[in-house]
Amino acid sequence: MAHSPETPSFLAAVKRIEALTQEISRDGLSAFEKAEAAYTEVQELRAVLNARISKLRRRSE
Repeated sequence: MAHSPETPSFLAAVKRIEALTQEISRDGLSAFEKAEAAYTEVQELRAVLNARISKLRRRSE
């Protein structure tokens, strides 16, 4: 499946979510703004992944 250059691959998105999750856990509330930005990025990446999964499911029906 092709994706635009600014949209990460599925695996890259999953790895980025993991890295951001670790950052949020490590930094906690001491770096709230950074954690908030990371959480927002995680939400955006999850939305991209959910859309791709939905598209794959529709194709397999």
